[in-house]
Amino acid sequence: MNLANCIECGAVMVDNPTKLCPNCIREEELAEDKVSEYLRENNRKASLDEIAKETGVKVKVIFRMLKRGRLESSGVEISYPCETCGAPIFEGRLCDNCSQSIAKQIKHDDWQAPEKREAAKKDEKMYTKDLFRRK
Repeated sequence: MNLANCIECGAVMVDNPTKLCPNCIREEELAEDKVSEYLRENNRKASLDEIAKETGVKVKVIFRMLKRGRLESSGVEISYPCETCGAPIFEGRLCDNCSQSIAKQIKHDDWQAPEKREAAKKDEKMYTKDLFRRK
């Protein structure tokens, strides 16, 4: 039995997949009810900040609910910031622009022509002593 600290309140608890103590789990379930009710009654499209302001639930708690799939229901779209540039997105971790940018960088670096890769490998040395010989 492993002990851990709750990521929300810091209380000592038995380690579990949610990383929350029983009290914080109950509070998060109540917060989930508040957020779901707000979305159902008032606004099916809202940002994390709007929901947090109107319900009093912390943004990180709402984001945690989104990641776990606890707020998914038909017709509800919640926007949150892209992890790279901060643009509002509705799914995933990155916006389309950042995803494409990263894909281009990877493609450029890793998918070079075979001749360029072979030429680069010839210049690489495996041992530190070879680096000193060049100098």
